[in-house]
Amino acid sequence: MNDLIHESVIQLAEQFQLPERVINIAELPWVPFTENHSCSFKPLRFDLNTGTWIYLFRIKSNQVLGKHRHTGGSVIGYNIQGKWKYEGRTWVATPGTFVFEPPGDIHTLITEDEEVVTLFILSGSLQYFDEKNQIIGQDDIYTVLKKYRDFCVQNGIQSRDALIY
Repeated sequence: MNDLIHESVIQLAEQFQLPERVINIAELPWVPFTENHSCSFKPLRFDLNTGTWIYLFRIKSNQVLGKHRHTGGSVIGYNIQGKWKYEGRTWVATPGTFVFEPPGDIHTLITEDEEVVTLFILSGSLQYFDEKNQIIGQDDIYTVLKKYRDFCVQNGIQSRDALIY
């Protein structure tokens, strides 16, 4: 590629490139994810174009997160603290464990004797099941964004629109 074309491509890419985002995670609140406050999250990104959201997910010790399914895209997880597993699976996520979940996977998450913190990248929706395997609820990027914004309003915290990109 000649230098003139190469420079033109660089300029075009820079014109449409998203601005860099740098966020101090310590400045973000832990937002309750469940009504009983057994889980909370720190939102890191809401990509409304793809339906992907990224958050730190914190779960108290000795919890069972009911049976749920991820629809849409895959789920990527990187465990930072504590241990967790899926009921009926042989593996345990310990600090440093990378987890890939294919779309449609149904599982029940169980924590052990310490608090868990995992970085998750999700897209699509989370569907929750009752004991009869009937869908009883759902979350997606919009409900999670609403939880974050509602929490900020209720607690006098300025929501960070820079998380939406």
